Amino acid sequence: MSKKRITFTLSEELIEQLKEVSEKTMIPQARLVEKALQKIIEEYKDKGNITS
Repeated sequence: MSKKRITFTLSEELIEQLKEVSEKTMIPQARLVEKALQKIIEEYKDKGNITS
């Protein structure tokens, strides 16, 4: 799967929490965000809210 760089804005609190989780788990921040997005997209698919 090819990847693209995107830019978005997050609250400072959320950024700090992301950094902390990344440091403690040694999982890159981008990978944590990717996993979180995959999870929420699957939830929407399961509820029939999206089809792709």
